[in-house]
Amino acid sequence: MGVLVTLAALAGLAACTPADKPLTALRVVNGQPVLVVAECAVFTATRIAVFTEEPAPPAKWAIERAGTEQLAAVTLLQPPPGWNVAEQSLAAFEPDIEYAVTAYGDQNKAESINFTLAEVSELRPDQVLVSDGGTKRKAVTETAFRDRAKKTC
Repeated sequence: MGVLVTLAALAGLAACTPADKPLTALRVVNGQPVLVVAECAVFTATRIAVFTEEPAPPAKWAIERAGTEQLAAVTLLQPPPGWNVAEQSLAAFEPDIEYAVTAYGDQNKAESINFTLAEVSELRPDQVLVSDGGTKRKAVTETAFRDRAKKTC
């Protein structure tokens, strides 16, 4: 009986934390990484952060929404209109460093995407880089990304 109560409690706790949503992807525009965001009824980005974990100390660039404009894409390290820079210890991308980018909403967040400049630079014009669980990522067509995002929304 005690085991069932414990399992039920753990299931309830797990249900309180919404799963990360596959609502972001990366592409490259004019040599710069651009985060593509599929905002919808279940997700509106309020904070975006890109950061390194190595080499120490970590570097980070984060922006927060100040306005209500819908966000479709943001060139990383360049805040779009209606957004304010919250942190800026990351000022430029280096070729051999791995980065992670995450978009946060009021109640949940999008899946983090790990990337290097080489990975996003190798994408074809019709491709985006998406998270494939944890630190894994893969290139898919933007149409495939948008179809997956619609299913989440």
